Amino acid sequence: MRWEENPHGSRLVWVYAMVVAAILGLILRLGYLDVVCGKSFRAQVGKTLSTRLGVLPTRGWIYDKDMHVLAYNSPSVSVVLSKFGVDPDLYPQLAKRLAPVLHMRPEELLQKMEQNAADKEVSLFENASKAQIAYIAEHQSKLPGIHCVEDVRRVYPFGSLGGHLIGYIQPQPASEAEMYRKAKYLPEQRVGITGVERQYESILQGKPGYRTWQINSAGVPIKAFGLNPPPTPGQSLRLTLDAALQAKAQTLVMNQLEAVRNAHHIDPTDAEAVMLDAKTGGVLAMVSYPYYNPNWFIQSTEYQKHRSYIENTRLTPIINHTLTSPRYPGSTVKPVNLLAAMNSGVITPYTRIQDNGKLMVGTYEAHDWMPGGHGLVDVATAIQTSCDTYMYQVGMWMANWYGGLPRGTSLSSWNQRDRIRGLNQMLDWEWKFGLGPKTGIDLPGEASGRFYVNDSVHHSIVRYDLMASEQAMKQQHRVPNAGLLYDNAFAAIGQMQEFTPLQLAVCAMSIANDGVRYKPHVLDAVLSADGKRVIRKAQPEIVSRVHIPAEQLRAVKYGMYKVTNQPGGTAYRAFQGAPYTVAGKTGTAEVSQWGKKTDISLFIAYAPVVHPQVALAVMVPGGGESSDVAVPLARKLLDAYFAEQRQTPKEKARALANWFGSPAARCTEFGP
Repeated sequence: MRWEENPHGSRLVWVYAMVVAAILGLILRLGYLDVVCGKSFRAQVGKTLSTRLGVLPTRGWIYDKDMHVLAYNSPSVSVVLSKFGVDPDLYPQLAKRLAPVLHMRPEELLQKMEQNAADKEVSLFENASKAQIAYIAEHQSKLPGIHCVEDVRRVYPFGSLGGHLIGYIQPQPASEAEMYRKAKYLPEQRVGITGVERQYESILQGKPGYRTWQINSAGVPIKAFGLNPPPTPGQSLRLTLDAALQAKAQTLVMNQLEAVRNAHHIDPTDAEAVMLDAKTGGVLAMVSYPYYNPNWFIQSTEYQKHRSYIENTRLTPIINHTLTSPRYPGSTVKPVNLLAAMNSGVITPYTRIQDNGKLMVGTYEAHDWMPGGHGLVDVATAIQTSCDTYMYQVGMWMANWYGGLPRGTSLSSWNQRDRIRGLNQMLDWEWKFGLGPKTGIDLPGEASGRFYVNDSVHHSIVRYDLMASEQAMKQQHRVPNAGLLYDNAFAAIGQMQEFTPLQLAVCAMSIANDGVRYKPHVLDAVLSADGKRVIRKAQPEIVSRVHIPAEQLRAVKYGMYKVTNQPGGTAYRAFQGAPYTVAGKTGTAEVSQWGKKTDISLFIAYAPVVHPQVALAVMVPGGGESSDVAVPLARKLLDAYFAEQRQTPKEKARALANWFGSPAARCTEFGP
């Protein structure tokens, strides 16, 4: 067919013409883009970068023994600086513009921007408000490198409940930044500073992941790519702590102190109480008064609000005194020292003396706390009545001093041999029962106990190194020293040594277990990240076993039973009518505190007497006589423990909920 005969021929011409025109247009456009705009586009491409930024792991939660949440993570938004493409010379300008919005000082913000120059990203502010997020989004062009990222914030829902034990997290301390860097932490990862948060940091923290981002020339992320690798969440922890019992204990401690302040016009600055599971060593309650709220350390604004209270050097609310503050134990050491004396052979369970209220130790007249004395006293009665005279006598007998120097022995020779041998034997038994060595509890900051002797040359009291002294006696059979004649007598009543409340609780637990000493612990189990599976269950650990002849042990435990259950016992009045049986020992130590003479009020106990469940130590420096504070407080604590054993889980949960309305929960707002 000829063209002129094709009715659509004209249309095909137009189609071909349009195709040719389109192709010519594309060619011209490509030429324009390459020749005219190519330089600009190549420059723009050079300004688009990609970087690999860390993704924070989710920190594990912390639960009490009944799975009440003690620490968890709440969604939050953080303000960060991405350093890619941002000239450091702009930092002062950024800090000045951003500081008023974040309620920070420009110099503080600038310091954060400039620290760790090698880091790709720096966290500037956490838990940003909606207004702060909106401002940054609206002024992005004036804030190069500044952007908001999703984050989590640590929350301690019960505030000051168990604060010393749980601890808190904060940014990595500058002194430890290198250590965390080597452990492959991200610079912005917060870490445990005290308590369980510190002790189990490696378990709770998890491992960071990484995500590749495309960022523009202003350092602002444009597009996110996949995670490689994804972050690994931290595992959660279940503690041995009984939160409901802890809440009750903190309330009781504060109430008891308030009562003694009003009744006796004294002002104790701190008080401690420790309750242990007698069969495992698990910490059921650990109270160190005054209290603090771990939430204060999560955000700088909260810290500043409570700074005067936190940094009060007289109150020292941040210190966990149950672990870190050894004090004179007073008569609470008498049961163990009597075991030492019986083991040495200087007395038997039936050895009696006539106590008329004083004893001549050389030329020094040592007095009993009871004027006129306690009459005829044996081992059990010495514990029941807390007879000092009996202990003076026992302490000197252990040093081979029976009213005077052994025949044919000089004072110098006796002082370097017999006195040291007797002192070491007594203190060594204290050591075996957990008085002196660190207990090994899974909490940071624990202090050892301390022993002392007099220095007659310099007229002072000096530290006594028990281990070095025992080694010297073994090698040289003598220890040159300037100790005084009556050091051993005073050591026998707990006036030449210092122990922590935790060590005293361990001692009570060891007596309850017939010489078996468990390591105290706060971890019950490591859980999966969601808290639903047990990964590892903590097992009770026996530190030592002390062999004690049954007759000797029976005498000491009977004496501790008489303390609380028979007339004449130093804690008998406080425990009358108790629906359980208690074995205990009171103690009062004379000290100077804040330039004034005062007493440390102490009590140790275990209960029930048969098949003990719980061991307890109470210490109140500046609290006066043990009967004034420590003993009635211990009665209330044990009442709370045994009452809780009869509660259902719902009743315990309701009791725990009452914590929020208690004065103890609110006392940290303005101090104790």
